[in-house]
Amino acid sequence: MAQTDFQKNFRLIVERIFNNWQNLRLAVEHGMGGRNGQQVAIQIMDYTYEYCVGNENITQGELQEVIEELMDQEFNTLCDDQSIPEICRNLLRYKQMAMASQYPQIEMELSKLPQGKDWLRPDVKITYTPIDDDSSSDEDMEDDDESAEDPMNAADSDEEAGTSSGRVTRSQARKQQAEQFVEPEEGWTTVRRK
Repeated sequence: MAQTDFQKNFRLIVERIFNNWQNLRLAVEHGMGGRNGQQVAIQIMDYTYEYCVGNENITQGELQEVIEELMDQEFNTLCDDQSIPEICRNLLRYKQMAMASQYPQIEMELSKLPQGKDWLRPDVKITYTPIDDDSSSDEDMEDDDESAEDPMNAADSDEEAGTSSGRVTRSQARKQQAEQFVEPEEGWTTVRRK
């Protein structure tokens, strides 16, 4: 009976953590897992639950490796924001607490997570928006940092860009960056900062 309670409660914990994982949701919303990305995300959540319940002495590194590999294989995504180590640390900590029936303490900690809608369910539909390779939406966005340009740097940029107006336009700067950009290996996507 205690094992059944543990499994049921730990399942809820895993669901709560995965429903709050923004990187996973963004990967699904941006079509990184294809049209069935939401189902793939649910399968990753289910597999993680089974892996945690089915193995007694998992290290954080082992669990982290499993989730990183799943994200890479299924979503072609690497998470550099330290969310995966944090998720693994919390899953293993909550697993130990759940095995010790410390559910009130777990619930108190999980209640601090943002209250969002559970999206990792088959009855919830996530809008699939594939990412275009041609991103013209950046052209519409203005950064305040660029409007206050250093006159010395503007002169240097003019010489490089071959303009006589005294100011480099965003499209000219992008063109220069594109000329300097080296294509990544096949199968990889490089996301550059603005």
